[in-house]
Amino acid sequence: MAKPTESFYDTDFSIVKNSLNPDNNLMDSLFPTIEGEEDDEISKIAKDLFQNLLNIPIPNLNQPDLTGKEKELSERYLPSNENLTVGSLMEHFFKFGNKLLTDRQEVIELKKMMEEYVSSDKYSFEKWKDQFDEKFKENFGGQSFTDLMKQTFDAVKDYNEYDKFVLFFNSLELHNVTKDKPLRKSQALESIHTDANHAWYASFSDVLVTDDKGLAAKAYITYKFFEIQTKIFTTEEFLNNRTIFLQQEENDLKTFFKTLDYELKNSLVLRNNTNSSIENDMILKNHHKFFNYFNRISNSKGSLKLYCQRHLNANFIMFREAKLLTDKLVKLFGVDVENKGYYNSEKDDPKDDVLRKWTFENIELIFGTALNNGGNCYCLEIVIH
Repeated sequence: MAKPTESFYDTDFSIVKNSLNPDNNLMDSLFPTIEGEEDDEISKIAKDLFQNLLNIPIPNLNQPDLTGKEKELSERYLPSNENLTVGSLMEHFFKFGNKLLTDRQEVIELKKMMEEYVSSDKYSFEKWKDQFDEKFKENFGGQSFTDLMKQTFDAVKDYNEYDKFVLFFNSLELHNVTKDKPLRKSQALESIHTDANHAWYASFSDVLVTDDKGLAAKAYITYKFFEIQTKIFTTEEFLNNRTIFLQQEENDLKTFFKTLDYELKNSLVLRNNTNSSIENDMILKNHHKFFNYFNRISNSKGSLKLYCQRHLNANFIMFREAKLLTDKLVKLFGVDVENKGYYNSEKDDPKDDVLRKWTFENIELIFGTALNNGGNCYCLEIVIH
């Protein structure tokens, strides 16, 4: 188990926090300057060019013919200044976005506006469960919520997977598909965004454990849309399943090799892997997940490879896994041939091809990194001499 900041220790979260600071202006956020240092010549030129772009005038967006609700919405969300520029327009929406992130009342007003337009009882996930998308379509001019999000993603080509995930997750709340009840005192969009990050980090794992029903509902819908296989448990459900996790722990060599022999005879045979390094191997999907990690077996003449194949979103190594697996293997197989022992974060490189090696009478075990189908993973190879 690890906190997101431990698993993603190389990510500078302060950059995001600074960009969301409503006191920062657009140029400061786009071109941050390190305190005590001056910009280099290239940065100065880039700033000047971008500032000239921001100063380009554009027509006023005010429409005096609007009345009633449309006029109210226009005055609320569109800039009212007459001398409008590209920069002032971007600054307006930049600060409005920051206000949504930090001002709970702004979120309430936006959700209230949606509720006045169409009652959420006609399409909410709470009432309609997996039928919510079809009900949304019936009440919003023939367009489903997922269709709306797909159009948004297609319209902006530079969205990465994280952007899409978080936008989809947050939009569920803003469109009243889901509702956190009661709306917490601190719950501006930033709070919902924090939940989105929790769900995003959990998407790299097998299980998301939460007792927050709002987070669980939004994560369920988002995982389903992006075809992410992470399971969602309450704390009680997770504890009730602890025996399943414990049964996948290897405690002695005899049981390990006995289970491996059983899996070789009874596992589901998959098609040959498309990866060139193991394309001639028989690929098995084992029932027992060795060391709570290895869920595939590559079986070829003189060699068995236990490895991990995960869904696309999480099909890579996490450094925390290097320590957990190394320590489990050392505990089972004993001290390795180089006498490295348990994982040492100061000396070991989690990206090494070989992390540990053991030699017995006619068997050699090699633990390190490897390629799988579409990504990389940790691999335990058993070489039979």
